[in-house]
Amino acid sequence: MQKFFLILILLFLSNFATAESVTTSHGNSDNRVMAHRGSSRTAPENTVSSIRKAIQDGAGYAEIDLQETADGVVVLMHDYNVHRTTGINKNMWEIRFEELRQASAGEWFNPRFHEEKVPTFEEVVNTAKGNIKLNIELKNNGHQKRLAEKTVEILKQKHFNHDCVVTSFDVGLLKTVKSLDREIKTGLIIGDKPATLENVLKSQDYEAISINYTVINQDFIKLAKENHKEVFAWTVNDPKIMSDLLNLGVNNIITNHPDRLIQLLHKT
Repeated sequence: MQKFFLILILLFLSNFATAESVTTSHGNSDNRVMAHRGSSRTAPENTVSSIRKAIQDGAGYAEIDLQETADGVVVLMHDYNVHRTTGINKNMWEIRFEELRQASAGEWFNPRFHEEKVPTFEEVVNTAKGNIKLNIELKNNGHQKRLAEKTVEILKQKHFNHDCVVTSFDVGLLKTVKSLDREIKTGLIIGDKPATLENVLKSQDYEAISINYTVINQDFIKLAKENHKEVFAWTVNDPKIMSDLLNLGVNNIITNHPDRLIQLLHKT
């Protein structure tokens, strides 16, 4: 009987230690760290597992991609065609949620993630709430119906609209978000330096610029700050480049290796 109670005590202490380690990780999270598609080097991208790993890594944000299925369910998916991560050769606007849900979203990454499913946005918000913020990219695949509207609805229903930034290459989607909730922070994604950089930075349609890190220099940061714009740098995996960008004054870095960035930040 004594042995039985000893085992129970050990199990309790083990569970307590695990909970404590998760709490500590979240307590030390850094908003300068954005985990690209979750912690996508150690778990399959845009899944609940990658979000949980980003939380464990101590990232302040997880960056995710949203699209609608053929029947209008908002899910996490980067590619317009779902074949690479699910094995089904269909475009997002051609596949219904039920069929997409039956596929494995993790087998391609590692067989141990065979049971991983394509998550709904709502499921990911439930996972993130109280643990990590979200950088939510709205993907314009040319077939979306109510992507921005449904995203805002879920954010408001879950009281998560102050714990996120909604980003997109499509300024029209950002305008829709702002028309529905002015309090949601938004950001324009830019791949290359635009010809009219000053006009882009002066726009009142968004508070942040998410930009390819190769475009960023001192002049860009200066102009961004003058126009009260936050700067997100993507996608950076080299610690030396991370350090250089932090010294320039970027607000955060989107990376596949949040653990590397966190180690760097702890050294400074």
